[in-house]
Order: sequence, then C-alpha cells, then structure tokens
Amino acid sequence: MATEKLKFKLELWAEFWDKKPIANILINDHIHYNQEITGTEKQPTVVEFEHELTEGEKYSLIIERLGKDVRQTVIEDGKITKDQLLHIKSIEIDEIDIGVLVYEGVYTPAYPEPWASQQKESGNALPESFKNVTTMGHNGRWELGFASPFYMWLLENLY
Repeated sequence: MATEKLKFKLELWAEFWDKKPIANILINDHIHYNQEITGTEKQPTVVEFEHELTEGEKYSLIIERLGKDVRQTVIEDGKITKDQLLHIKSIEIDEIDIGVLVYEGVYTPAYPEPWASQQKESGNALPESFKNVTTMGHNGRWELGFASPFYMWLLENLY
C-alpha cells in the first residue's frame, strides 16, 4: 500500500485568567501534542508535526480540549466576566491552509455538572455537537475527518 507523509501546522490561542487550557492533538488515536496552550490571538501557539498516512484510509484530526473546571467560568450579575477558552486560528496540512474547511470540524463538548443537569431541568436542550466552531468553551473534542490521498480529498471537499 502506498503511503504519504503530511506536515500539520495548527495555530491555537487561549483566553484565560487563572489556568491555561490544555490541548491534546491527535491523528486518529496517535497523540502528537499534549500541552497547555499559552498563545494569544496575535502570537498563537504553533503546533507542528508529521504523520504518515496510508492511501485509501480515512483519518481524523482531533483537538481534545482539557483543563477547564467549573471555577474557570466566573459569572457576575448573570454575565460571564472571566472564562477559559481555546481558539483555533488556522490549520495547515502539507503547507496548505485548509481555510473554510476548518468549519467542517465537529465540536462535541463535555458539559460540566451540575450545570448540564440544571440546564436540562430548566428546559434548555444542550446540543450534542456543533459544526462551524473554532472556539471551544467547554472541555471536549473537535474533530475533522479527511482521507488519503490528501490532495484528492482536498479537491473533492473544497468545491
């Protein structure tokens, strides 16, 4: 089977007041990065790695967002005054900015308790997942599916 080695470059940034968010970055179940995200919007944390793919196989680029507990969100007078957020600024695969394809990623938050139960009790249905999201407020998982050969997948999905 033919293989291809792709370079991945992600720019991530964080908003926090107390603890920094943590990101695990994986291709399928292989972890390439596991650290706090300290970058800002103007100077994001840059994560670069290579991964070998087998042609004909499907893959997922995954960002697991960790490190947030209920104390990281401060609400005063019904408004969030302090929070911890993780943002995706850009993603390049093989030196190609995937641009709007970043919005095809699916974010599945892990809602904290007791907040999630309180929301459900008050009639607010919490979505299981979101598309078109580059900001992760809750711990959870953002996932973008793609396939090898990458350039064929890219051409099929850009238009």
